[in-house]
Amino acid sequence: MKEMLWLAAYFPLLGLEGHLLGSRCRTPAVLVADNRVVQANKEARLAGIEIGSTLATAHTILPELAHFSRDPAAEQRRLELLGHAGYHFTPRVSLAPPDAMLLEVRGSLRLPWKTHPLRGDADDRKRSACFDVPCSGLTAIMDELAARCRRLGHEGSMAAAATPLAALVLARSAAGVGTPRDDVDALRHAALVHTDLPAKDLERLANMGITRIGELHKLPAWELGKRFGPALVDYLARLTGQKADPREYIEPPETFRSSVHLLEPIRGKGALLLPMRRLLAELVRWLAKRQLGVSALTWAVEPLSGQPTEFGVEFAEPRTDDKALLALSKLKLESATLHEGAEEVMSVSLKADSTAPLAPAAVDLFAMSRRTSASSAELVDSLTAKLGHDAVRGLRIVDDHRPEHAWSFERATNLHRSTSEPRTAIHRPLWLFDPPKPVDARLFELLSGPERIETGWWDTAQQHRDYYTAVSGDGVQCWLYRDHDERWYLHGYFS
Repeated sequence: MKEMLWLAAYFPLLGLEGHLLGSRCRTPAVLVADNRVVQANKEARLAGIEIGSTLATAHTILPELAHFSRDPAAEQRRLELLGHAGYHFTPRVSLAPPDAMLLEVRGSLRLPWKTHPLRGDADDRKRSACFDVPCSGLTAIMDELAARCRRLGHEGSMAAAATPLAALVLARSAAGVGTPRDDVDALRHAALVHTDLPAKDLERLANMGITRIGELHKLPAWELGKRFGPALVDYLARLTGQKADPREYIEPPETFRSSVHLLEPIRGKGALLLPMRRLLAELVRWLAKRQLGVSALTWAVEPLSGQPTEFGVEFAEPRTDDKALLALSKLKLESATLHEGAEEVMSVSLKADSTAPLAPAAVDLFAMSRRTSASSAELVDSLTAKLGHDAVRGLRIVDDHRPEHAWSFERATNLHRSTSEPRTAIHRPLWLFDPPKPVDARLFELLSGPERIETGWWDTAQQHRDYYTAVSGDGVQCWLYRDHDERWYLHGYFS
């Protein structure tokens, strides 16, 4: 059995980047916990703000500094979202809270991943020497995963190793993949501060002059256990692969729901398109993993003050194209009425209300896809989004012999779910009179009939009629019937 190959992705600014999603400007910003700075973006660090400083000190250095309170639950949700992006490469994805994830990619290396053009051959040779695998596969996975994470608004460092803990340490230290074959040698220059050892143990080791993993690994295990306890020895054994380190893998969610929280309030419906585009990109990736299309969406716009506004978008057929989804959502947004106070929006949310498996496209002998049904569905979706459901309706067959009750109006977006078929091949007119018109049968020439319809005994619309196809004096083909009182009525015209 081949050894595992773990890829670690570390996101040092995960919490702060979650607050900065949707912001177009790069403003200095920090994340605060217990009134101290725990994360700072590049602009804040260049201004002289250091991790661990108080919020008051940070504002003294930079009065216009933006700050946010740490939200562990929100960070966990962002990490789960990144984990689902990693699920594109392997089903073995494990989260390492609060700011990292692990992918076991040994079985994915030979798949045709895209390769980033900026990567050089030197990196490939290093990976090949270290892991004795096709290096282009690992390079391509790292590049593509980094690109997907950037599209979600997060930058991170990545590294690969034979054990999950070793990969995490290398990613945190931004050391990449070491060139030596032995992971212990690859880790020997990594600082102990990048491990998961308790702060008190790190301080004791630093007082002993031990600050790097290589220095710690040289010490006898029994001596370390005696001085620091079995937890440190166990961690070191899992780090170097001397002891198994099983991981729990994530599973994709059954439903899609996501939000974008804005750094500053945005005004106007046009400004909502940027966060809407980001959410739809997440939705399309979620749908692609499950081979699904979405047939109903719900958008929620939450203002700075006041009640949130919700509006739904439905589609005649399941869709997966983010551009088409955005165009239809934009049409619906233009006709939606935002609640009072919604001129300053702080949050946009998206929920997939209804999904369905994608049906394979019909292809003819020359591999040309048939677009007729898709084109009609696009027209129905556009009209519905622009005019509303009440303005666009279709006809649905009802299982009833009475002509007046044999059809009903239906939402146009629901017609693709209907499986109703005509019950009979008997010719029926498309134009019916409501109510039927009394006529003199002597003015018509009967062509065929009678066809008796006697039903409706269970309600007040009971019928006993004999229908005939006839021609009027001016040559129009008509549909007549005679009731049980021998009275004649004109019920409709044939086209």
